[in-house]
Amino acid sequence: MGYFEVIVIMILIISVLLLIYFIGISKLKDLKMKMDKSESIIIDNLNKKQDIIASINNNIKKLTDKKDYLKDYIKNDDKITNIEKDFKLDEASKLIDDLSRDFIKLSKDKDFDKKMQELREVNEKLVASKIMYNDNAILNNKLIKTFPYNIIAKLTNYNVITLYSNNNKTDDDNF
Repeated sequence: MGYFEVIVIMILIISVLLLIYFIGISKLKDLKMKMDKSESIIIDNLNKKQDIIASINNNIKKLTDKKDYLKDYIKNDDKITNIEKDFKLDEASKLIDDLSRDFIKLSKDKDFDKKMQELREVNEKLVASKIMYNDNAILNNKLIKTFPYNIIAKLTNYNVITLYSNNNKTDDDNF
């Protein structure tokens, strides 16, 4: 085999490797973009949920014994992650449910009912967004663990993504 054939074969090998790399990086970037979109929806809805809970807290204070039951759940804390914020706001929602059973005045108040309906709608959007985020994160994590994506991920600093769940697990439990 002459030099010309060796050069052609090397060019073909390099071309195939570059093609694999660009297809791989494109797929990883696409998943990252989908997760970023889902996460922005999650963040928006977490903020809405926090605002609704703050408003419900005002109703609770007005209609019950004036106690500030939800103050620890509605204060802004920039040091917690969105996953922790989600968990914290879920706990507040459970407390609101308990309070609405304990105080009959709450369940009869139309404004309280309206806000509870808003809270349910935001929760539905959060669940849908988290499912979309987790589905893409699981696919991302599976790709990063398989050849040739594992090499591409190391070259481009793509890492395993934590799933959006209240127990902060990664998708290793899902394999």
